[in-house]
Amino acid sequence: MQPQVPIVIISMSRWDGDFSSASWSLAKTFAKNGPVYYVDYPFTWLDFWRERRLDRIKKRKNALLYGKDFVNPIPGEDPHLKSITPPAMLPINWLSPGAMYEKLLRRNNNKLMDCIKKALKQDGHKNCILLNSFNPLYLQELPSDFPAEAFIYQSRDNLRALEPYLQKHGTYLEIRCIQNADFSIATSLQLTKDLTELSGVQVEYLPNAADIPLFETAFKTKLEIPEDIKSIPQPIIGYTGNICHRMDYDIIQQIAKDHPAKSIVMVGPRNHYGHTDIDLDAISNLYFTGAKKINQLPAYLQRFDVLILPFLCNELTKSIYPLKINEYLASGKPVISTAFSDDILAFKDVVYISKTRNEFSDNISLALKENNPEKSEARYKVASANSWDARVAQFRSLLSKYTRVK
Repeated sequence: MQPQVPIVIISMSRWDGDFSSASWSLAKTFAKNGPVYYVDYPFTWLDFWRERRLDRIKKRKNALLYGKDFVNPIPGEDPHLKSITPPAMLPINWLSPGAMYEKLLRRNNNKLMDCIKKALKQDGHKNCILLNSFNPLYLQELPSDFPAEAFIYQSRDNLRALEPYLQKHGTYLEIRCIQNADFSIATSLQLTKDLTELSGVQVEYLPNAADIPLFETAFKTKLEIPEDIKSIPQPIIGYTGNICHRMDYDIIQQIAKDHPAKSIVMVGPRNHYGHTDIDLDAISNLYFTGAKKINQLPAYLQRFDVLILPFLCNELTKSIYPLKINEYLASGKPVISTAFSDDILAFKDVVYISKTRNEFSDNISLALKENNPEKSEARYKVASANSWDARVAQFRSLLSKYTRVK
């Protein structure tokens, strides 16, 4: 792959979102070797109206309404990495599949493609590599006159088990993406198998990874304790990430009850409302810090004594290779997880895999008792082989295999 060919990434997340994503991590890694354009998940006109008083809309207003200032460097990131904010799109998800939806979908897609072409042109680029990183609602195929040397689709979650909003059109549009792409990748073993069968096209396995240079600081460097957890009693059972529909809140309740002398600290945005009847705020040894930037997380991991992945075991989670597993392991801390996917089972030598809630709770005590420098080093070594640099090298090999791009 020639370094001067820019990579354009579209996704369902934004660069300034509440939590890290695989697409954003890939963008930052690609930018080490050449120009990368990270396209904001488009706001619709309805989004604009509902969120017009929020900072994320205010700072994008010129781009959303007037198509101005839509390409920008990203503060604190590699100068090769820029964001693209598309114009506000028509809200069409409420429509049923059919001719009207397809007509308006083409309109939205054309607006998005025009925006990307304009960004490339103003920076003097004649073509690009386009990676649709799990956004099947946009750019399911590219016309022959779109300046892309390669079109790749990436799947990261089982759309057939996600919320109805995404299921409605996302399930069949994802298959369209795979069938039109030069090649497609999926981040879990189950997704790879399922999407290959559903699309009739071989989908390649490219799992998630971690920013090892960042997260290994929790293992190798003495970091300052974050102010908001300084006074929380140890030992601390820690979690980082989205607090959402994937989680087994009965496990959280049980470990809080079984380990009253330990603190449970959850770092991330709280999106659990509607997914549990448990009053989490009533649990006296459970603490929430709110969302943190990815570069803040190692300091939290270093303060924690044991890390947890309390995911439900269901159709959605069996297709997950969690971003946080290698982030956790890079810190050297013991990790307790449910047996939610084949991908997590592959870490059984360095993770305490729990098949029941009682076993999960018991494994916390066992992990703390057994922890030693040798076990910490083994965890770190496993994580260090799963860096984003390694994944980008795998991506480039696939690019050479399926396209003429080197």
